[in-house]
Amino acid sequence: MFTMKDIAKEAGLSQPTVSLVLNGHYSICAETRKRVLETAERLGYRRNEIARAIKTGKTNVIGIIGGLQGGYSLDIITGIAEACAASGYFMKLLPVNNLENDPDALGQAARQCVEHRVAGVICRSLKEHALDTLRAELDAMHIPIVLVDSSSHHDWCSRVVSDDFAGIKEGVAFLLKQGHRKIVQVTSPLNLEYARIRADGYLAAMRESGLPVSEDMICEIDTMLELSDNDKHKLAGFLKTNKPGAVICGSDPVAMKVLRICHEMKIAVPDDMSVIGFAGLDYTNFSSPPLTTVEQPFCEMGAKAFELLLRHINGDQKIYDVKLKTSLIIRDSTGKAKEKMVLLEK
Repeated sequence: MFTMKDIAKEAGLSQPTVSLVLNGHYSICAETRKRVLETAERLGYRRNEIARAIKTGKTNVIGIIGGLQGGYSLDIITGIAEACAASGYFMKLLPVNNLENDPDALGQAARQCVEHRVAGVICRSLKEHALDTLRAELDAMHIPIVLVDSSSHHDWCSRVVSDDFAGIKEGVAFLLKQGHRKIVQVTSPLNLEYARIRADGYLAAMRESGLPVSEDMICEIDTMLELSDNDKHKLAGFLKTNKPGAVICGSDPVAMKVLRICHEMKIAVPDDMSVIGFAGLDYTNFSSPPLTTVEQPFCEMGAKAFELLLRHINGDQKIYDVKLKTSLIIRDSTGKAKEKMVLLEK
């Protein structure tokens, strides 16, 4: 079996240089990296990860901890997995989807990360007390943490999120171009950080356009996927009171509830009212009508989170706060405002 010493001799390089390349360090120039990797492949070199873990005290495995339910979580995981594979890392999924019913789940996940000597951890959608628990366990072993999606900014770890504030503003700007002036928002409860950010984006966009706006033009409903009787009553009353020409929603599940209520109230979408969602989830293309939505770059977020984690694994102490651009996907749930059509006819 060939060793790093053999590769160094064959490539005409020093063994430390070969070691740096094969262990994923990016301080070596691209030409030298290519030379080392091509030589290793030609010789059929395979790293002994068990021996490496014993020597370094850590593996080439990262932990993924947090709420991992939902199709968009798979997109984030896909982005992480592809980036991991490109850098010779593997990942261990540690879902903690229901801490209320299983309060020790997070502690178990943290202990597994320490016991398996993971190189780092990516967390998604954990509340502050859960993050504090996780941090206390991992800090002792110098295991870095990166947050991805639905998380607040912290001065002790990096994070990757979508730019939700700008995304909502883009959605409102599109509706304004379509001639809409009475635009309201339906959202998840505003005590959720992502919902508050998107509500702030909506309010900012309306104020910048010079249109009247207030918190009364925002309706909060449950985060549950089911359309409860309380949701129905609240949404119906909100739409009857405000009589909007367009609704921009804080999430795609919320937008689906709005479409359902519109159907029951015989409000034609988009003829009577336009609707925009937020997230870009797969099923939104199959709603009736297909939903216009602000798409979050989930796969890119996962890849970027791993990129930052790898930097920290390799010794980078800088804290990064990355916001990735969203994209407006225009489908059939939005159209031109009727009042604009009248003005054009005149």
